[in-house]
Amino acid sequence: MGFLVALLSAACSTAKDIVSKSLASKVHADVSTFASFLFAIPFYLVVMVVASLFGVETLSYTGSFFALVLARSITDVFAEGFKMKAFAAGDISLVTSFMCLSPLILALISPFITGDKVTTHDFIALGFIVAGSLLLVRRDKTTGKVIQLKALVYAFLASVAFALNSCFDRLAVVNSGALLSGFAMTFMAGVFCLPIFLRHRGAPMQLQTFAKPFLWRGGWETLFMVSKLFALTLLEAHVVLGITRISLFFSVIAGRVMFGEQDTKRRLFGAICMYAGLAVLLWHHL
Repeated sequence: MGFLVALLSAACSTAKDIVSKSLASKVHADVSTFASFLFAIPFYLVVMVVASLFGVETLSYTGSFFALVLARSITDVFAEGFKMKAFAAGDISLVTSFMCLSPLILALISPFITGDKVTTHDFIALGFIVAGSLLLVRRDKTTGKVIQLKALVYAFLASVAFALNSCFDRLAVVNSGALLSGFAMTFMAGVFCLPIFLRHRGAPMQLQTFAKPFLWRGGWETLFMVSKLFALTLLEAHVVLGITRISLFFSVIAGRVMFGEQDTKRRLFGAICMYAGLAVLLWHHL
């Protein structure tokens, strides 16, 4: 069950990344980051009310829940912010692929934060994922400079922040339910982003102009977070994050078909290496 929910999370992640990339050249990264939280709130409220009425999830929490929400919200602001900047600076297939480093980062830090055990098989699997990521780094033959280096740097920083996010997610769902955790984290992250959003002239107008795609992304964001958090109640954090990176393949295809991105064969080969690691990860935990 946990694997299926994590796969649903991966599909939703791809959908929201496609919308984010389509907005990257039209909306400032800071405005898009704030909108990603703001437009998810209405969906959370609807889902929470329905879930409460049907007794799917009771809205309970422990004393440490708010501290975890605070920590997660801060790292989420950085994660989404770096990701939006990466999308503005590079291809969606390159950015989402390089962010597959986050499972390895998570495997290194989660034993100290969540207490999840990481086995030798996990490190082998995650090693394939990292190898695939490194295959995506390409240098210009004439200058020797790394192509889209700025996007790669932002994607790496986003990977670190997302790894921390998953640790706090794992702890938060133990102290509360998936819906309340997702709503509280999203709301608090939006509050932290508000001052940054207000610095930009015309930011409210951008929200109004692109309200429809922002709403679509808000719906995908809500489905992504709720399914991810629910999966974290059933599986270890690094396993869930590894499964959600299956969205990489769809991102590479979407980058070629929808945005005309090049170097598709190289990126698909990198994706295959990452999927090899994912297969090892899933096989060990089945």
